[in-house]
Amino acid sequence: MIATALAALMFGMQENPACVPVENEAPTKAGSYDWMARHHEILDLIKTGQNFEFALIGDSITHGWGGVPKPGKDWAGGDPEGYDKLFGPYHPINLGFGWDQTGHVLWRIQHGELDGITLKGAMLAIGTNNLGWHTNEQVYGGIVAVVDAIRAEQPKAKILVLGILPRAYGGNKDDMARVSAVNKMLADKKWGKDIRYADTGAGFLDESGQPKKALMDDFLHPNHVGYEVWGKAIEPVLRDMMGR
Repeated sequence: MIATALAALMFGMQENPACVPVENEAPTKAGSYDWMARHHEILDLIKTGQNFEFALIGDSITHGWGGVPKPGKDWAGGDPEGYDKLFGPYHPINLGFGWDQTGHVLWRIQHGELDGITLKGAMLAIGTNNLGWHTNEQVYGGIVAVVDAIRAEQPKAKILVLGILPRAYGGNKDDMARVSAVNKMLADKKWGKDIRYADTGAGFLDESGQPKKALMDDFLHPNHVGYEVWGKAIEPVLRDMMGR
């Protein structure tokens, strides 16, 4: 019975392209940053035996915030002081990778980024880069698959799943309808023990329901002030989840 259920789950994941673990060659080819080098830098950091108790897992929005490993020259850190103030008490490691989709995060988890550490908590912010490639249902399924992978590797960790932040990248105002649809699916899901969902994007929206340029210069990535707004939205949920 268990084997049959597991086989059915794996088959379902294989049918969803957002659930296929795969390396991300795009940022390296584009000259943005060396994706594989960052992956190995993380593995080397873990091998030093540092007491990482909290992981921030995601894409460029997490990558550019701050923390260790330090972002490269193109990822200077949107608000490193705010990052340290908010997450520092939890001894964090930044597992954000620019350009990543859910499948890339699954590959990284499968290849050791959560091995050799014992997390008390993790925060996941992923899915925005999937929108140009996958349906809303596939994006949702990919996010759930990443949560399942985190839980499998770190069974004692509390997990905070964040909704996709508001976006209108390239002036595409239709993005918000898709963001809202995926976030509603995430909000409606019955998450398991020690997993909670939070939509922390309201502060980025103007009166028309579109992202504020003052907080996202490109209507996708928070600027310094945007990270401050995001941090304030995350803080009460994080403190409540972690108990301090």
